[in-house]
Amino acid sequence: MTPSLQHHSPTVPMPAWLDAGEAVERDDRIAARRNFVHVKRCFMAAVERVDGRRGLWLRDQVRQANEPVDLWVLRGAIFDAVSSRGPVASQELRLELQLALDSVMPSSDDDVPLRMAF
Repeated sequence: MTPSLQHHSPTVPMPAWLDAGEAVERDDRIAARRNFVHVKRCFMAAVERVDGRRGLWLRDQVRQANEPVDLWVLRGAIFDAVSSRGPVASQELRLELQLALDSVMPSSDDDVPLRMAF
């Protein structure tokens, strides 16, 4: 009878700091994704009442967004589309959307007048 050959690989414990770092990165990625989903929902709510083909197109574009930059690119078209709600309502909505974008893209504040009090 031949002795069975078993392959034994040495078990080396993973350093605790490495394991903790991966957990923190994972938590950060989950938090970033949740923040993005929140911002995407804000944008969906903003274009919800835009009528016609423009509204359909904007809703489709926001729905397809996978990254904050996708929403950032659409912000001008969305700001323009919501301007029909009146100056105060559209300004408030624009500010809300810009602040939401800032939460996922801190350098997205190139529209400085949005931050001014109205």
